[in-house]
Amino acid sequence: MKGKSMRRRHMLTVGAATAALVGGLTATASPASADAGGCTPAPYGTVCGDVYDSTGLHVNRVQINRFKAWPEAICDYVGVVTVYNSSGTQIFQQKSTRHYGCVSAAAEFDLSVNRYFPNNSKIAIGFYERNQHQGTVSFKITA
Repeated sequence: MKGKSMRRRHMLTVGAATAALVGGLTATASPASADAGGCTPAPYGTVCGDVYDSTGLHVNRVQINRFKAWPEAICDYVGVVTVYNSSGTQIFQQKSTRHYGCVSAAAEFDLSVNRYFPNNSKIAIGFYERNQHQGTVSFKITA
C-alpha cells in the first residue's frame, strides 16, 4: 500500500526536515514534472506532501501527511491542495474531509486531483489542525 511506504519514508525524513529548520532552510517550489515529494518542519513534527501517479502537467493524486512526536496528538484536522498559476492567482483548491477527534503520531489524506494545469503552476499541499496552519510544501508543475 502506497501510504504505508510513504509513512516509513517520511518518518526517516523527520531528522532531515528538522535539520533544515535549524539550518535556516525552508521548503521551496521544486519541479513536479512527474512525481514529487517533500517535508517541512511543523510544530512538534513535520508536514509532508507528495504528488504521485502524475506526468507532465497532469496531477493525478496528492498525499498529505502530518507526523507529530508523542505525546502530542493530531486533532480536528484537514488537508488542503491549492494550485496557483504562474502569475500567483489561485486556480484550483481541494480540501479533504475534516477529521474530528484526535489521533497520535500520524495522520494522512490521499486526494484524487486528476487535472491538467498550466505550465509553471505551483501546487501547495497544506495541513491544518484546529483551523491553525501547520505547514505547507510546494512544487512547481512543469512540462
